[in-house]
Amino acid sequence: MKRVLMLASVASMIDQFNMPNIVLLQKLGYQVDVACNFIEGNTCSDERVAELKQKLQDMHVRCCQIDFARNIKHMGQNMRALRQVEGLMKQNGYAFCHCHSPIGGVVARIAGHRTKTKVIYTAHGFHFYQGAPVMNWLVGVLSGGEDAEPMDGCVDNDQS
Repeated sequence: MKRVLMLASVASMIDQFNMPNIVLLQKLGYQVDVACNFIEGNTCSDERVAELKQKLQDMHVRCCQIDFARNIKHMGQNMRALRQVEGLMKQNGYAFCHCHSPIGGVVARIAGHRTKTKVIYTAHGFHFYQGAPVMNWLVGVLSGGEDAEPMDGCVDNDQS
């Protein structure tokens, strides 16, 4: 069975946006692994994250802890996340990685490039706009700009 990696920087992104995607991928015959930070940075309670993990396990989805920092300034932590994601990709030979969130997208694209794993990035709204902080522009360009690491697809669901 072909494997797919669903990746986001935090578990709440999986919970709020990606459960239908996981079900769809399973119906298409994929074994789905979810990788994100289940421990910190989530917009939902620890109890809700525990419920999510249990639901994923009940669906036969493997949960992988990745030590993402939501803040781009925490480079050391995000470099550790890059090594973790790259290791997962090498170990599991995913058909592709579907990633969400700006930092998760950058990490997935670099790891995907290094491991020759196809990457699809879904933008849940762009964080670079006129008047946005410079750091937002840097993340935006890295995650979706034309000079960024190559990606195999980009889904934009921004309504602006």
